[in-house]
Amino acid sequence: MEQFFEQYLDQLIGPFVDPRKRVFLGYLASALLIAFCVKWAAKRFGNSDVGPPLFSRKIWWSPSARLDYMIVALNQVVTVGLAGRLLTKLAVATLLFESMHIWFDGRIATGQNLPGWAIAAIFTVTLFLLDDLAKYLVHRAMHRIPLLWCFHKVHHSAETLNPLTVYRTHPLEGIIFAFRATLVQGTSIATFFYFFGNRAELITVLGVNAILFAFNAAGSNLRHSHVWISYGRSLERVFMSPAQHQIHHSIAPRHCDKNYGAVLALWDWLGGSLTVAGTYEPLRFGLQQSAEIKHDLITAYLTPIGEALQNLHNLIKAGFSKMFSFSTTKKIRQIGVNSILGAAVYAGSLAATGDALAAELNIYSHRQPFLIEPFIKAYAKQTGTNVNIVYASKGLAQRLQAEGARSPADVILTVDIARLNVYADKKLLAQVNSKTLQANVPDHLRDPDNRWFAFSKRARVVVVSKEATDAQKITRYEDLTDPKWKGRICARPGSHVYNRALIASLINASGEAGAEKWARGVYDNLARRPQGNDRAQVKAIYEGVCDIAIINNYYFGKLKHSNKGEHQKWANSVNLVFPNQSDRGTHVNISGGGVALHSKNKEEAVRFLEFLTSKAAQDLYGSVNYEYPVNPNIPVSAELRSWGTFEEDQMPIARIADLAPKAQRIIDKVGW
Repeated sequence: MEQFFEQYLDQLIGPFVDPRKRVFLGYLASALLIAFCVKWAAKRFGNSDVGPPLFSRKIWWSPSARLDYMIVALNQVVTVGLAGRLLTKLAVATLLFESMHIWFDGRIATGQNLPGWAIAAIFTVTLFLLDDLAKYLVHRAMHRIPLLWCFHKVHHSAETLNPLTVYRTHPLEGIIFAFRATLVQGTSIATFFYFFGNRAELITVLGVNAILFAFNAAGSNLRHSHVWISYGRSLERVFMSPAQHQIHHSIAPRHCDKNYGAVLALWDWLGGSLTVAGTYEPLRFGLQQSAEIKHDLITAYLTPIGEALQNLHNLIKAGFSKMFSFSTTKKIRQIGVNSILGAAVYAGSLAATGDALAAELNIYSHRQPFLIEPFIKAYAKQTGTNVNIVYASKGLAQRLQAEGARSPADVILTVDIARLNVYADKKLLAQVNSKTLQANVPDHLRDPDNRWFAFSKRARVVVVSKEATDAQKITRYEDLTDPKWKGRICARPGSHVYNRALIASLINASGEAGAEKWARGVYDNLARRPQGNDRAQVKAIYEGVCDIAIINNYYFGKLKHSNKGEHQKWANSVNLVFPNQSDRGTHVNISGGGVALHSKNKEEAVRFLEFLTSKAAQDLYGSVNYEYPVNPNIPVSAELRSWGTFEEDQMPIARIADLAPKAQRIIDKVGW
């Protein structure tokens, strides 16, 4: 026990006194000095920001940072005595060195005329380049291979960065990177010693490859920090700056899959994954999901194993041919490598898990996380499925298209038919054959080819001031063009998807000429230029700017039940009108979604869509989001019924997407 404790202390303290380690005290001191200088220069010579204060408690003693420190301490326990049992670079070098004698039938005299310093320089540079390239490739694989990402995301779950974050890794990832170093260094040593003998010397500083020593001394520890240091556009195509690695940790969608390199940015440039840093921008670190990250040891050590097993289980079901997808300039499939890795992990832990594997679902959502969180919690409670969410208001379709077959997305959720149509047009949705969905979602609220389905309906209603008694007589959308309402209507821009969809429904009902006449009439009656969202139109009525507006019904519910008294006053100042009850019905739009074309969990994805059309979820749409159910067998919530009942326009919702370009031309023509 005493020996174990001594070994543990040696390994715990070792990285801080070993120049071969990133957190060597000398490197930490140089990083601190550089950070102080950068902070001082930014304050002294300009207004440019380089990040928060150096010693902020919010960074150094955050839950994320405290987990960093615990993982550093615990990983040493895991690895005590392990190094000697693993494959060593000496063993690799010896095996390869002896093998080369057999392959080449003896020694080959090479470079006899080269001076020793030249051989040393070539050896030093070659070993550095190969090692750095291997780091890039393995790091990229950690992100691109779902099985490996289960473990690597422990590192990326850090929400604050400090130098010890570099050791915030799952032990399995540490083993993988150790094998990488062993193979690269062992192979390089054997090759150079075979061709150059004992003339192959490494240029070192304090026993470290001179190039790596320079990199570490130049502030490598600032890569995991909140100090923004950019090298400039040109230099950042060659060398990876601290700011570039901070971008790698960013959760912003535009930073996804960027800047994998260690020392050199060159590999990212060649591999199409490079992003230069530029001027300072505040970044959020962590994982791209809405749920709160748990900074505890169970989540860090055990959760990745369960997720990896589930992933492996799914991959085995789908076939080993789909287990590995890695792309640099082109997609490369290496089934054998992944099969060996997968078999090792699976064989080592399958017995402990049995059939208790929790399914996993990855959702790309245009709906804000807080709006769909109640559904996620309800589904997880019902099924035990782990759900991850990536949210973005824009750019998800482009991201999904760029990811191609390697995309982790299983489900796409959108807020309107226009965005659904984008996914359908780009052929990013899988055709779904589900009797449950076909029974729960009426024909006019789903794609004719069953690629997308509506989950909730929103009525595009007219709201009128309670003080404007004459406006209470409005019963149709067409009434809004009456000149008597001149200067009394407020609206958001016509090109917004909600208004564009409404105009598309008018094209369907009255033709292009009729829709254009309506759009021009409404625009001529506006009290102010089009601006704001639907909430802003209700506020304008409350403030007396106008008497009439067009909004989605659920905005009224959000205002009415807001925890802000001001919002409640806005809602109480208006009445709702459901237009066109005497003819075609009130126009409705939808929220909806579908299964991603390259989903690795299609069965689970379909099950989630079916859940969204079930009574439990349809009731939530009404009670939480103030939206109407699409399932005809589910009654409207009591709150929604209190606003009045209505008949909806039954036009196929897909028709709205078809007519959207014509609607936009009308909007542009009238200037709305």
